[in-house]
Amino acid sequence: MHRKEMPRVYELQDLIYDRSAPTAYFQNFDNSVQQFPEKRTTWLVREKVLQRLDAKSWEFLKNEARPYLTSQVPSGRGHQQLISILNQAFAYGYLIDEGWLDVAFIPRSGVSGQETPDLKGQVNDRKVLCEVKSIGISDDEAARRQSGGSGSTTNLLGIGFLNKLTSDLRKAKGQIEAYDASNDITRIAFVVPDFDDLLGEYKLEYFQQIDRHLAVGRTAGIDIVFYNLRTAFHRSVSMSNAHVVNEQAA
Repeated sequence: MHRKEMPRVYELQDLIYDRSAPTAYFQNFDNSVQQFPEKRTTWLVREKVLQRLDAKSWEFLKNEARPYLTSQVPSGRGHQQLISILNQAFAYGYLIDEGWLDVAFIPRSGVSGQETPDLKGQVNDRKVLCEVKSIGISDDEAARRQSGGSGSTTNLLGIGFLNKLTSDLRKAKGQIEAYDASNDITRIAFVVPDFDDLLGEYKLEYFQQIDRHLAVGRTAGIDIVFYNLRTAFHRSVSMSNAHVVNEQAA
């Protein structure tokens, strides 16, 4: 049943030779989505996003994801690299919704040390380049989840998150300009934050804090888009200094 309603998610699973391996993603997936409705909802949303990719883009994203389906990041971050790659599909859908045509992923550069943005598109003579940045949980939260220890979240983001955001925005701009420094380009940094607050209870306060941070330290020359992932305490948000895509229900 789940394969029929999430065919592309299961295509990813089929790339894993041994799904029982300790480092494999999607372990016990059928049972877990049956047991936990919120997990099923999360992956139904992912499926809808993945379905928007054309055949060529889907093959590209699958190949990018393949090495990380059985590779975990140490120190409690699990399959963060895999999720970061899959997050690029959110940006693909956003560019389509904004009216860009010929949206496609950009292959990695064959030149050592040379980075590229993730996506491109165009309308007539106007081009768009987009770099996707996923900001994961803090080191403290990763350690807490790994140890299974108790903890609490507050309604204030740590300075580490804001510093990481500023660094990622500058890096995104640099990657895009290194790839194409032309003037007639729309440059987009597409940011997918994963807050320590797992349930999203303080999400509104976090985005308000980010908005104030951008007001005084905005990176010039690049448009900023945030993707607001659905959480148990999900709320649609808006910002004055960036655009927000609020994830819809499955």
